[in-house]
Amino acid sequence: MFWRCGEVYTTSYRMVADLSIWPTRKILPSTTHCTHLLTATCPPYFRQCVVMECVTNLNTVAFKPRKAGSKSDFIAQPFKINFHKLLQLSDSPALVTPQVENRDVLSAVVALFDVSFSEVGPDEIYDIVTSPDSQTIILLRSHTDVLEEYRGREHTGVRPGTTPPPAESRDTDRDRESERGRFCEVFSDSDSDDSSDEAGNSAEPTQNRSEWEMFSSGVNEFLLNVRERRAKRNSSNWQKEIPPSAVGAESLIVAAAAYKLRRLEMGEKVLELSLLTTRRCYRKCRVGSYIVELLKSPAVCGTYDVFLAHAESNAVNFFTKCGLSDDALLNDKFKEVRDEWTNTTLMSYLAPFSIGNQYQSPVPHADLDSSTPGLSLNLWEVELEVDLMRKKALFAYQQQAVCVTRLVQEVSTLREQLSLQMREIKSLKIELELERKRHRRTEQQFLECKLMMTQQLVEKLSSGTDKQDYRVADDPRAESVDATEEGPCRTEEWPEIRQVQLLSVLEEKSN
Repeated sequence: MFWRCGEVYTTSYRMVADLSIWPTRKILPSTTHCTHLLTATCPPYFRQCVVMECVTNLNTVAFKPRKAGSKSDFIAQPFKINFHKLLQLSDSPALVTPQVENRDVLSAVVALFDVSFSEVGPDEIYDIVTSPDSQTIILLRSHTDVLEEYRGREHTGVRPGTTPPPAESRDTDRDRESERGRFCEVFSDSDSDDSSDEAGNSAEPTQNRSEWEMFSSGVNEFLLNVRERRAKRNSSNWQKEIPPSAVGAESLIVAAAAYKLRRLEMGEKVLELSLLTTRRCYRKCRVGSYIVELLKSPAVCGTYDVFLAHAESNAVNFFTKCGLSDDALLNDKFKEVRDEWTNTTLMSYLAPFSIGNQYQSPVPHADLDSSTPGLSLNLWEVELEVDLMRKKALFAYQQQAVCVTRLVQEVSTLREQLSLQMREIKSLKIELELERKRHRRTEQQFLECKLMMTQQLVEKLSSGTDKQDYRVADDPRAESVDATEEGPCRTEEWPEIRQVQLLSVLEEKSN
């Protein structure tokens, strides 16, 4: 039944009608692969094949709030879109309805990201979303469901707090004003004089203008349409129903996530989550967890080795509950992408072995391929990985053993050298002490010898001076001289003076 296009969509819509008793969320059979196979083989649908390369319809999902009675259940359709390729198509079909243009969907995505990540900036957000290697997963509600909810709230007088608002609702007026104010403030350049200059130069070729300038020029029109649609919804009364044109892309979007597949320098293929946000009025409905599960599925995003996310401080617990790890030792392996975002924590998720290959169930019409995409029951990959890990562990143990053995030998050699040096230092200290003793003994002997020689000289000089004094004493002229001399020049003091002079001369010669 899944090989014909008509039966594919009929089955999908029939399954949507059976969601009244669904407890939390229910994943319906996917039509992506069937439609792709059909359009790839049929020449009339060649244009659709080109569109399918940049737009993929995923499984329709029904969500239920955690707290019963706070909000009613709602259904959303996930899309995987490559906006870079989609915007290059001049006549691409509408994603939702003809009333909602694809550029309005892009504007709503950028606005939603800008409300949640005001510090990033709309220009950087636009570059991320429209990057050639970037994919965006968005959840959109059905245009008919949103219109019916608007009309039902208008005619039944239901309080807005009892129904999940498809767009800006009365129970989230504060969020609506914050979102509208931030979005207008971010795109204030288009409301200033610069925008009028751009409008005046509209005759210039569009290829000379950057993509961001082209997008910014269309923001004004998008914001005006948003205000007009809001005015239509607010001005409707009992006699006049809300027209379908009053529901735009800003009323349909539920959540969005931008990611890209890249290969690191070490050779590992990683799925890097750039941005992920959910509208405030749809939070606590497991929407974010569902998007993370889609990102973790290789059937949706492609095969990868590691799933990386840059989580802010208030989102670490959320990603931890989704199975990601913030282990610093494990994530240090991916330091190449760690510094791409500031004030964030790098978290990782390692894909299990069971999602390596597509598993085809032998039971016809089994739901294994829809509920568990990419499931593999073969163990050869696990055995191969375990064997490889065992070999690597053995090689690592051998390397560690060799390293430890060489370190032990090196330490032993160093200890021997240290012991020899210590013995040599000890012997040198002993020799130095002996040399000091010999030096002191020699100095003492030299001083004793010098003292002895000095005493002998003093004795000789003293004996000679005594004889001279006797001769001078017999001379009568000596007395007259002595009588006229003053101070230490008296004859009786000459021997002592001569002795001191001789001692000083001997000391100078010895030095």
